[in-house]
Amino acid sequence: MSLAIKFNSSQLGLLNSVNLHNNLMFKSMEKLSSGFRINRASDGPADLVISEQLRARIASLQQEIDNSRGQISRYETGQSAAMELRTYLTDLRTLAVGASNEGFNSEDAQAAFNSEAQSMVAAFNDLKSEAEFNGNAMLDGSEGSLANIAELTGIDLSSVESAQASMAAIDSAISGVDNALVDMGATQRYELESSVRSMEVTKENLVAAESMIRDVDMVSEYTNFLGEMFKMKMGMALLAHSAISAETVLSLFD
Repeated sequence: MSLAIKFNSSQLGLLNSVNLHNNLMFKSMEKLSSGFRINRASDGPADLVISEQLRARIASLQQEIDNSRGQISRYETGQSAAMELRTYLTDLRTLAVGASNEGFNSEDAQAAFNSEAQSMVAAFNDLKSEAEFNGNAMLDGSEGSLANIAELTGIDLSSVESAQASMAAIDSAISGVDNALVDMGATQRYELESSVRSMEVTKENLVAAESMIRDVDMVSEYTNFLGEMFKMKMGMALLAHSAISAETVLSLFD
């Protein structure tokens, strides 16, 4: 009488089921730990490509936003310098009004008015020429500058007559600075800041769309994880109770 150990096909099927649910459980765990529904191309080839395209567009938009914000900082710096020039001109006109007071100022007072005026003119011209952002001039009319503010010349407060004539030159300079401020302010507000707001809205929409494709639903995935874990454990329990090895059978004859 011969003894044969038969192949247990049902046990093998149970083992395959345990391995399957074990793999599914670890894939679910990967999604929960990363926060992404798609971690590799096999998780969803088309969705992965769409997600990566959206990410590339989001990155480009962010760089455009950063570039525009840099330009906004440049315009704000230019406007700050122009406002300082405007202050010089306001003070200079006040001096010119004082110097044009006929029959009131002494020669020494007139000379003092003129001396202070020349200092202001020099300071005005120096600031206009030296105003820069990242090494680029902003107010001298050169290529890439924000405005072309003319150099202040012809200011002479040494006499009543010259002081009265100088007020026209000062008023002209004030008009030029005011126009530059209007142009810079309008460009910042209606072009740069408006563009940044529009791009930020677009970016938010793209981020939301990419999140819907790529991100995992934590509640749903955790439920799936628990389900796969329970199936694997039940399979292992069944495998443990149903497995009879050849050694177990042979031990019956000891």
